[in-house]
Amino acid sequence: MPCKSEKASDEGLFDDRLGNITQGLATRSPHTFVIVGIGACFIAWASLFIYHSSFVGIDGWRYFCLFDDAMISMRYAWNFSHGLGLVWNPGEYVEGYTNFLITLLMALATLLFDKVDAVLAIQILGIIFMLANAYLIMSIAEHLISRQKRYHQLFRVLAFLCALSYYPLLYWSLMGMETGLLVVLLSLSILSALRYARDRRPAQGVLLSVSLGLAFLTRPDTVVLAIPIFVYAFYPTRKSERGPSLSFLLKVLGLYVVFIAGQELFRWGYYGEWLPNTYALKVSGIPLLARIWNGANFIWPFLKEIYVLLIVVGAGVVFAFRRDKLFLAGLFVVLVGYQVWAGGDPSIYWRLLSPAVPIMLVLGVYEILMVLQYVSETARIRRYFLRNPALPRVHVLGVLACLLVLGMLWSVNSRFLPEMAMLSKFNAVRTNEERVNVALVVEQLTTPDATVGVFDAGAIPYYSGRPSIDFLGKMDRRIAWLPPDLSGATSNPLNEEMIYTPGHNRYNLEYSIKELKPTYARSFTWGGQNVVDWAKSEYVTVVYKGVRVNFLKGSEDVRWDSIEAARQAGEATLATPKW
Repeated sequence: MPCKSEKASDEGLFDDRLGNITQGLATRSPHTFVIVGIGACFIAWASLFIYHSSFVGIDGWRYFCLFDDAMISMRYAWNFSHGLGLVWNPGEYVEGYTNFLITLLMALATLLFDKVDAVLAIQILGIIFMLANAYLIMSIAEHLISRQKRYHQLFRVLAFLCALSYYPLLYWSLMGMETGLLVVLLSLSILSALRYARDRRPAQGVLLSVSLGLAFLTRPDTVVLAIPIFVYAFYPTRKSERGPSLSFLLKVLGLYVVFIAGQELFRWGYYGEWLPNTYALKVSGIPLLARIWNGANFIWPFLKEIYVLLIVVGAGVVFAFRRDKLFLAGLFVVLVGYQVWAGGDPSIYWRLLSPAVPIMLVLGVYEILMVLQYVSETARIRRYFLRNPALPRVHVLGVLACLLVLGMLWSVNSRFLPEMAMLSKFNAVRTNEERVNVALVVEQLTTPDATVGVFDAGAIPYYSGRPSIDFLGKMDRRIAWLPPDLSGATSNPLNEEMIYTPGHNRYNLEYSIKELKPTYARSFTWGGQNVVDWAKSEYVTVVYKGVRVNFLKGSEDVRWDSIEAARQAGEATLATPKW
């Protein structure tokens, strides 16, 4: 009898637990299924994005290609994983990248795969980054609204959706830039700061420091965001009973400094410089006022694109003030201010600004839900729904919230909708196809010792595998420290108000082309300089299978016999270089 009683007791306990689990699943399953569905739809969309951003080269094989700056990092990664050093050209130690951590991840991909599949692996990694960030953004959203609030589950779903719905962020991540990894680390640091400010757990403080340290290794300029994040996490708790001790605070800050010091010591020991070459290229020698003017003109179209979101979030911070909302919105303000100080960016797809937009979208969703909740509790609205029981108030207001959020997402993505719907070619894909085909022609018609001179220093050097000359100085200290061209000759054609295009306004074609004489030269004009007349007597343009390449006349590194055979077969023609 005791055994039978004990067995019955165990079965009852099991039934109770099973009932609780079933009840929990029944409660959560609709929202969980929606979140999983959103994630699945994103994976399908991202897979189509990757496929449509690929192309078939002139050799009949399919190629994948990242944004050209990411392809520069891929070149560094390929050389590193194949024993040639973390360099662009073997033997030349110049730090022409500012994304150390993602370059190491790329090195792992280039170690495991060939050149084409390594690029594909990085694009797939971008999908993983976006899903991880969506989960972190959803966790951040939970700090804004308590679990007892009516719209808690809806808020989680909408936050997850928002994290996967800002096209520039998705674009940069899927095109291989460090933006995807960076936004994951920043979201993790923000979440850790929110949790530490609430719970005061030492592990959360350590995780905050580590995530910010890794973010610094991903992009050094994230140091401007580390300051407000640390201040929010630690400053308000300094005098509370559960606040951090001075020793713990120093340890956490010291851990972050270790990442900075480690990166600086590595740079000095490996490249012989305290600052990356790109810093000299984009900042040195440019007057502060010129940078601010350029940055302000760069940032203005971005602010106009998201003005609806800014109004919603700004009104929420002002009329329903909370410290955590001010903190999250403040990070966006800091990032905008930094972009102005730095002078802007070459691309109008908001590479450095997009990591802050999902947080702003979550704040916008929160304000929409709170306004709807306030409105739904007014006497007039309650009386209306009592007279119309066929329209449950909670469902109607939930649908209205979804429609308003979708409208907000439409407003911040309106310029990119044709690309999002895949009704137009993605940005840079046509240029990527042309670059890869040039690389294939160079590889076929030159020897391994041939040099390639380029303005776009990513895809062509990566896929051709040839020693390269960077006309714009990312990998050339001599060019990087030249006086910048602020005449307007290098202004951004997509934003005519900008004085110059950052990172593209230092050049010397007399040196890079006429003195160094690369075997292949991308072109012979840039900004205010033109050496086409000189090139007409020194270079010949070969049009091979529709691809134009400029080769140095008489160079022993050009396979002239192959060119002649192609010309006899009608696959190639010769021409004179032109502007």
